[in-house]
Amino acid sequence: MNFTDKNRLAFWILIFLVLVNVTAMVTFFVTSSGKNASSSIAAEAKPGETLRSELSLSPEQNIKVNEINSAHKASSEPIILSIKEKKAELIEELSRENSDTLRINAILSELDKRQNNLQQANIKQFMELKKVCTAEQTQKLSQIYSELYGCDMKGKGQGNGKGNGQGKKHRHRYGQQGNNK
Repeated sequence: MNFTDKNRLAFWILIFLVLVNVTAMVTFFVTSSGKNASSSIAAEAKPGETLRSELSLSPEQNIKVNEINSAHKASSEPIILSIKEKKAELIEELSRENSDTLRINAILSELDKRQNNLQQANIKQFMELKKVCTAEQTQKLSQIYSELYGCDMKGKGQGNGKGNGQGKKHRHRYGQQGNNK
């Protein structure tokens, strides 16, 4: 093989690899955008659909859950809007050249009260939903809420490690040493 044949072979191998990469990228973007679109459409279609499907609600339970969710939305929506307004007020104060720390603290205090009110509304909704659910559904409901709050209850009180929670409570490696004194 002479030099031009080697270059021609390298050129065609390079073209083939570029085509494979482009195809892989197009496939990735098509599949990932399809999943996002379908999940956002499902989320927008019916807000309580996840709850209904996860809990396998009966028709009677479904009616009660819809009533509870409607009442919760009506009571929490004004609170959510007021929290957004307070956060905007906080950002505005923080953006000023000479921010007033007393005003910032007052805004934070009011924001804390409003978020507490929202938390209480969420707890009220959970307690009302719990009354409608069976024991098994209540467990699933608790799991859904724990995921919404960003705390996983699968191990219920245990960490994410491989152990079974029976450690010797030694925080540092020095605590694992025997009494060799």
